[in-house]
Amino acid sequence: MLYLITFDHDVYTSPSTVGDLHVMEQDGESIDQLRWSAVELPFNSNDVLQPALRNGFRHPKGLMVDGGLVDIMTAPSRLEKAASAQDQLAEQLAELDRGPVPVENAGHVQQKDQDARDARLDHEESLGWVKTAREDLLKRPINDWLEQHWKSHGK
Repeated sequence: MLYLITFDHDVYTSPSTVGDLHVMEQDGESIDQLRWSAVELPFNSNDVLQPALRNGFRHPKGLMVDGGLVDIMTAPSRLEKAASAQDQLAEQLAELDRGPVPVENAGHVQQKDQDARDARLDHEESLGWVKTAREDLLKRPINDWLEQHWKSHGK
């Protein structure tokens, strides 16, 4: 998957890959043939622009970048949203379980609590990994050629 960020900061996506771009280039085909679809909001255009400035490709309307790099940029936000939704669900379920626990179910309740603690720890570890990956991506130097293309047309 590719992303295109236009000079107006609109974001589009294409099912094409970087490999497809290279084949098109070797065959002398224009990248204008790629089909693009608008990305549904909310979407942070900076999550496309930053990797595009570092590892992207020029496009007449802006910059293109591999979707995997955009995934790295958006992973922390996606994980935090998923954790928030999980916490809300856990709170709703906890309200249903406010009554006394029968003795025969005590082990099950204890195991549920341990599973929830383990899941929170796994989430914290995963969040740390994806934040580090995002930071590492942002530490890469900006490509002067791509930056010049962006600035010469951008707003």
